[in-house]
Amino acid sequence: MKIRNRITVFLGCFVILLFYQATIAQDFYTELSSELQKELNSIVVENELPGITFSLLFDDEHQINLAAGYQDRQQKLPMQVDSKMLSGSVGKIFFSTLALNMVQDGKLNLDDLASKYLGDREWFNTFPNHSEIKIINLLNHTSGLPRHLFQPEFLQEFLKDPLEKRDPEQCIQSIANKPAVHPVGAGWAYSDTNYILLGLIIEQMTGEDIYALVDTELLQPLHLKNTLPAVDRRIAGLVQGYIGPQNPFQLPEKVMGDTGELLVHPAFEWTGGGFATTPSDLTKMVKFIHEGDYLNQETKDLLTSAVNMATGQPYDQGYGLGSFVWSKNEDTRYGHSGFFPGYVSHVEYSKNRQYALAIQVNYDGAYAYLQQFLFDLEQVIEGHLDEIDDYKIRQNFKKQEACWNNADIACYMEAYATTEHIQTASRGGITYGYDNIIGNYRKYFPKERMGKLYFDNINTRRLSDNLYFVTGRFNLRFPDREDLARGWFSVNMKKINGKWLMITDHSS
Repeated sequence: MKIRNRITVFLGCFVILLFYQATIAQDFYTELSSELQKELNSIVVENELPGITFSLLFDDEHQINLAAGYQDRQQKLPMQVDSKMLSGSVGKIFFSTLALNMVQDGKLNLDDLASKYLGDREWFNTFPNHSEIKIINLLNHTSGLPRHLFQPEFLQEFLKDPLEKRDPEQCIQSIANKPAVHPVGAGWAYSDTNYILLGLIIEQMTGEDIYALVDTELLQPLHLKNTLPAVDRRIAGLVQGYIGPQNPFQLPEKVMGDTGELLVHPAFEWTGGGFATTPSDLTKMVKFIHEGDYLNQETKDLLTSAVNMATGQPYDQGYGLGSFVWSKNEDTRYGHSGFFPGYVSHVEYSKNRQYALAIQVNYDGAYAYLQQFLFDLEQVIEGHLDEIDDYKIRQNFKKQEACWNNADIACYMEAYATTEHIQTASRGGITYGYDNIIGNYRKYFPKERMGKLYFDNINTRRLSDNLYFVTGRFNLRFPDREDLARGWFSVNMKKINGKWLMITDHSS
């Protein structure tokens, strides 16, 4: 009876502790969300914006989605977190990811000439540099092709009837017989034309509609239900957009009419952008690209291999294969901005902090200020990172306790990195590699003698954005011993794909 009572008390305390730990975590994120909301409200007021949406994604369990201002200023309709906006060139991320997966699978080669796929189309042979352009030049904008959207021929035709549903292949004819911006690979010039050609090549190779491919490969698996192709004037859930001082397409101030239809047909953008979406979907997408397994590490390295945006030569910052690469807050960021008349968007992924951020504004005059808005929001986030990371690290040890006490070594080892050259040190010496470490655990701790484990005296110290030094004490009660086996440990924990994992473990 005494033993049973003790067990009951222990379990009761354990449940209370778990509830307390969960409450603490909830408080972290609730407080952060509240502070971010205040900052978002201030951004709207101080910059006289109609509305704004924002998403911060830490991991599968912790995503903060916020909105401020109005989705329609005149009707005073409040902006919602799932309010959709046209994302402009941010959409290039979807198409470049699709192309890189094809490269990874051997279906497409970065060194293939575009003429291999488009050379039989008469118009292609009128394009500058047509005989030298490779797939990689389309992806990183080193083809030297002019930007068709701002050619006089395109603008004149567009202004005649902005409501016409234009075939992107016809739109790019405006660069026919024009001089190249620079020789292939010997400069850099951002051009939506590159991605229209990439889309045409992918469709020719696969025989499928490219939007259907993106839907099958990315939208459905990731459950991005708020991301829709921009192929019609009426898009479900799209909010009103407002034109800023730069108005090359000479559209009215509000880009959506009273009937809910756009006053410009968005189909002309196609694979140069081509989506209406939300920040919550964008953060999921960009985090998946850099942390998921759709692209392997070699392909991810290609994605982030940047060229200088003046010379087109390899550089540590610039433009990769569908993503900008830049330094920020002693960190490297990957992402993209987008402009569509009435709307601006930006999404980025932090290499070191391993969270994703996205922002959208339904006023295209805010394009130049998106980075400042995000900087202000990240100042708020910075104030909470230590406590959030400390909590997540401690949760790792709580999980290890539960796994050990359930005699599950494989579960216990999930706290260790599998992609790093990990090592442990103890009285028995140094063991290198995941397989050797788990082998030792299974050898020296068979299920019947694993006993009960708990950790205490845990202290964490940040060494960098993605590295912590942790010390603590282990307490192990074996089934056949009265005395408690105790010892001290120190571990280095590294943030890998958004999770804190052990890369070294020294115990004595």
